[in-house]
Amino acid sequence: MTPRQFAILCILAVTWGCSFLFIRVIVDSGVGPLGMSSLRTLLGGLSLIPFAWHARAGFRQSRGTWIALAGLGFMNFAVPWTIFGIAGSRVPSGVAAIANSTAPLWVAMLSVPFLKAERVSGLKAFGLGLGFLGIVVLMGDDITHLRGAAALSILLILVATFSYGGSAVFIRKHLGHVPPIVLASGQIGFATLFLAPLALATGSYAGDWDTNVVLSALALGALGSGIAVAAYMWLIQEAGPVSASVVTYLIPPVGVFVGWLVLDERIGWNMLGGLACILAGVAFVQGFPLRRLAGRRPAAPLPAPAGGD
Repeated sequence: MTPRQFAILCILAVTWGCSFLFIRVIVDSGVGPLGMSSLRTLLGGLSLIPFAWHARAGFRQSRGTWIALAGLGFMNFAVPWTIFGIAGSRVPSGVAAIANSTAPLWVAMLSVPFLKAERVSGLKAFGLGLGFLGIVVLMGDDITHLRGAAALSILLILVATFSYGGSAVFIRKHLGHVPPIVLASGQIGFATLFLAPLALATGSYAGDWDTNVVLSALALGALGSGIAVAAYMWLIQEAGPVSASVVTYLIPPVGVFVGWLVLDERIGWNMLGGLACILAGVAFVQGFPLRRLAGRRPAAPLPAPAGGD
């Protein structure tokens, strides 16, 4: 990885790691989850327009492809981002960042039946178990009363990451012919069409729009959900999916750190234990960097879901 590629990787980790902080700031201001997610898709889509215009020839796709992109816009963006808005007011931003990192575990599980990938056995099975054990550890004392808002919110985040994982597998199986910028802008565009009318109808945009909230919305939408997506696609093309997937490991520590630094969130034993278990589980499942340390080249994994959360 060149110094330029490494710099982009670090910028992406910071940008997407901070996105959970931005979500918390927005929803704490009174803006509803639909308002937050629809603004995110709108601003992200607008920031992708220059990249889409540059690659406009790739938008000549079949009707079936556009129907698939519409479905993915709902499942891969509209639903998960709204869920993070709901959970954002109930769990610390660092906890949300850690729970978000389970997406590669779902990808590994779903790849077996739908992509006819190799069976999950040995270290991969251990990694899956370790990763989901991390979720139990992350819940901490809340696991004894799953009716608690925090525990239910973590479970809801698992629904979002399952949606990420299922979408990634579908893209790999059915939309490998679609250019990355078309995939990103198409999905985000359809997600905006789904979310904006609902947000307007429910009054979800109402809130205390002070300077911090406005800046958070711009950073979350234009930067994290638009420009960063384009940068991530560039990194996959230039450095390869294995190197780009390292961002999966960097986002949770950044999210935990900024939550502690800015929001004064407590870093408890369950956060550290859950973080360690989940990241170790993802490492075992992806075969990175264990196979590389053993002198064998790892198979290229599916890239982490664009958008980071």
